[in-house]
Amino acid sequence: MYARNSATPRPITVGSVVLIADGTVQTTGVSAKIRKNGGTWTAASGSTSVEEGVWSYTPTQGETDCEALEVLIYKANCYQAWQEVITTAVATFGKVQAAGLDANTVTASALASDAVTEIQSGLSTFDAGSDTVTVGTNNDKTGYSLTAGTGLGNQTANITGNLSGSVGSVTAGVTVTTNNDKSGYSLTVTPPTAAAIADAVWDETTAGHTTAGTYGGRIVRSINSNVSVQITGSNHIAADVHEFQADVLTSDATAASFVTEVQNGLATSAALAVVDGIVDQLKSRSGYTMSILAGAISNAQNAAEAYTITLDGTVYGVTYSGLDSSGNRTGATLTET
Repeated sequence: MYARNSATPRPITVGSVVLIADGTVQTTGVSAKIRKNGGTWTAASGSTSVEEGVWSYTPTQGETDCEALEVLIYKANCYQAWQEVITTAVATFGKVQAAGLDANTVTASALASDAVTEIQSGLSTFDAGSDTVTVGTNNDKTGYSLTAGTGLGNQTANITGNLSGSVGSVTAGVTVTTNNDKSGYSLTVTPPTAAAIADAVWDETTAGHTTAGTYGGRIVRSINSNVSVQITGSNHIAADVHEFQADVLTSDATAASFVTEVQNGLATSAALAVVDGIVDQLKSRSGYTMSILAGAISNAQNAAEAYTITLDGTVYGVTYSGLDSSGNRTGATLTET
């Protein structure tokens, strides 16, 4: 048997490599391959050696980490040499490890006396009738009881369960996590009365309670001591408004009566439209008026004549082309610039 995964593998005798042509044994120029557990042949990483024409192969430790190792030493045009070794489950040469034993394989006669002594030395010699026992933790105390009259004596220990009865005295201080029965307890300092608490709350300054999102930050407060306000029967607050904020009077905030009151003292758009119509009429008729006046001028000529007049920055003009056979002016053209 060959040691498996040994740190110092031993050489494996493979055999001779013989030239096919004349049968001469080859002592140089060979190569080696290995195959683990019937897998794929790969180039060997170990070393080859030859002695008296017989080749050996020394594998690496990793190459021996298998159950079966095949070694092939070969050379071109030659008969190759092959060897297979079966490894043991231990890495030490000369030792084997039994995978298992058939039933009743180890009999009394198979045990040497020193083996029996070795086995017995690890067994207990306890005598249940006379030997004492030191118990670390006894999880089942069924059948146990305390000797009457002895009590527990002076004990120093932590009690993790419930303690019934009474305790005569406690020499050291006691820290109570939660006391569910506070009967008979009292505070060493007299607690404040309801009136004192009320005074402390209502007399507190507002400056220290303005954090955003808190009740103190949202409550409406006066900037002085005028804290009185009148609430009407309709649940409205009556107040004199001293100043409006910018853009507070919107169209939704003004009633129709307010708008009517303002418009009564102003020219409405309807009234302005009437005035615009009158002005337009006066402007358009001023040219005709000038034409009539110009036609009444004495000593009229028989050639074309033009007359203009300027009113409020606008030049109004009339042009006549001449006189007809009756002596009347003809061809009047009005202009406005």
